[in-house]
Amino acid sequence: MRRPSSSASAHVGLTALACATALFILPTARAYEPGRTHAGLTERAVEASRLHNVLARLGRPLGLLEPLRIGLDLFDQDQRRALQARLDALDPAGGYRPGSDGMAGAGNWVVAGAVLAKTPPERGANHFLNPANGKGLDDDPGLSGFAHGVRLLFDGGASVRGLATGTAFTLDGKSALDWIASPGNDLGLPVFFDNWERAVSLVEPRERESALVRALLALGGVMAVLEDAGQPAFVRNDFRGAFLQGNVGSAYEQFVAEQYGRTGLPPVEALVSRPDIDSFFASTDGKGLANRTQRRFFSEGTIPSDVSLERNTVVADVVRRARESLVFSSPTLSRLVLRPAQHRHYLVFEGHRVLAYENSGTQVHFLLDDAVYADMARALLPEIAGYAAGLLNHLLRASLEMTAAGNNASAKITVRLAGEIKQGGALRVFVEDGSGRRRELPAAAATLAPGEEIAIDLPAGARRVAAVLRGRDARGPFVAAGEVPLP
Repeated sequence: MRRPSSSASAHVGLTALACATALFILPTARAYEPGRTHAGLTERAVEASRLHNVLARLGRPLGLLEPLRIGLDLFDQDQRRALQARLDALDPAGGYRPGSDGMAGAGNWVVAGAVLAKTPPERGANHFLNPANGKGLDDDPGLSGFAHGVRLLFDGGASVRGLATGTAFTLDGKSALDWIASPGNDLGLPVFFDNWERAVSLVEPRERESALVRALLALGGVMAVLEDAGQPAFVRNDFRGAFLQGNVGSAYEQFVAEQYGRTGLPPVEALVSRPDIDSFFASTDGKGLANRTQRRFFSEGTIPSDVSLERNTVVADVVRRARESLVFSSPTLSRLVLRPAQHRHYLVFEGHRVLAYENSGTQVHFLLDDAVYADMARALLPEIAGYAAGLLNHLLRASLEMTAAGNNASAKITVRLAGEIKQGGALRVFVEDGSGRRRELPAAAATLAPGEEIAIDLPAGARRVAAVLRGRDARGPFVAAGEVPLP
């Protein structure tokens, strides 16, 4: 935005801004680039997870390659327009954008959900998580209120149109954990669990198919939030330093996108298993992804402040003053090498270059450069995909094993609750006729415990039987589902 050329136009800008709000900004928290990095990380995680086999058990024999259509006409008018606009904004070259008929492969729908989690980009304001206190984005230490809004507007960082139309966001947000659990998040856990159940229980085939698509989109959305826990700025409350440098976004994000693209990302390092959903992000044992990222790496706004040098300044004083300026206790500085001057050195922490520094003769300057970014990416990217695949497996940890016997006139099924769960729940059973329509069998309802098996007599004429059980155990909520054709 061009700076106002007169005091009158400046007054108009100030008035308009005051009427809209003084707390909005246009630069957006994108972290890892959605169309390339998030898409690639999610693909890696999906391929390493059990999703392919789970889909096959739900009557989708091609698994991740199963073509699925979203029925936009099943949404209300406002939801339909909003979702259509977001889907249309996806890159056609990415392979995850549905066709004009609303069709895409099951795996591509998950990837699309990860990209849509940042569409529009200001949704990223809800991807921050400080594992030390559980808070999300909180810019209280920075400028606030009207003065901050005016500064950004006249620095070209925001526009009155952007403020008024909601294309910018405030300097705070829900924590990542609150966001994935929020009913207001159309790509969160409530949407996933509800639609995973609806993909079995709804009457019409196209309704079930559309519900499955919505569940897959939500899976991708949740995975994208977790993936951002592997970006230092998002776990160090560092919007200002990481995303407002020159108003061009995160330098680290750009480095990763340029160096790896979408297809060059490293494979999953190891699938991670955690006790519950939250602990994939943050936990008191320090093994959540946000914990590990915050502890090991700096972000642009949380590096040490530059230290001025006097004639009699000793290295120990430089180290002490640099450490006193740190926002977080780790990584820390134990020693620095200041000779020769005008030479770049690196702080190595747990085998990775995490900070660059130079002695100019008058000050020690700290920075993050491409060498640091390269080590960060090599360490973090395979780990992120491992956590995302682990979370996906955690959400799909329950299953129903179903076996059919008999004939069309007299059929019976056995249902067994299997998987990594410790608590059962209420079983719902549905029979499907030749047209694909389903109806529930109230007489078949039963409470099923882990490992327990029950036999159910089916009415004549049924072509397929499906079942779903929704429950919760110490590891969190789950939905177990299964389908089987009848002989």
